[in-house]
Amino acid sequence: MRRAGVWMASLLILEDDPQDIRAASEAAAQAGFSATQVLTSPEQAAVLLGNQIEDGQSFPDAMVIDLDLGQESGFELLRFCHKNHLMARIQVVVWTVLGDPQREICRLFGVQEFVSKHDGPEALLEVLMRLNQKDRAGG
Repeated sequence: MRRAGVWMASLLILEDDPQDIRAASEAAAQAGFSATQVLTSPEQAAVLLGNQIEDGQSFPDAMVIDLDLGQESGFELLRFCHKNHLMARIQVVVWTVLGDPQREICRLFGVQEFVSKHDGPEALLEVLMRLNQKDRAGG
């Protein structure tokens, strides 16, 4: 997203663990995302994105989604986004403790990056830096 000639990368984080929220938010800031919004429920995220569609607002440039949200699942948000072609340009990073079977399912949803939380927040930072640089370069 560009505002007054300045790049303003925006990020939506779907995460329910306070420690992981902090780590993902810090990684986003270090990677140069200037606007970060954190939600803890896929339903909240779907409502927000649905409202942005209805109001003609721009979407986040990227999303970090945890798949394991206690009673809920990040797959719910992936399904919502996958059904709406307007959201195809959003870069999606799944950051989760879940493994290879979920990685394969994420590929079906068009997830660009799958990062294991076992690799630490540094791995997430690396991916976010790469995505933000790609967006700055125009694609």
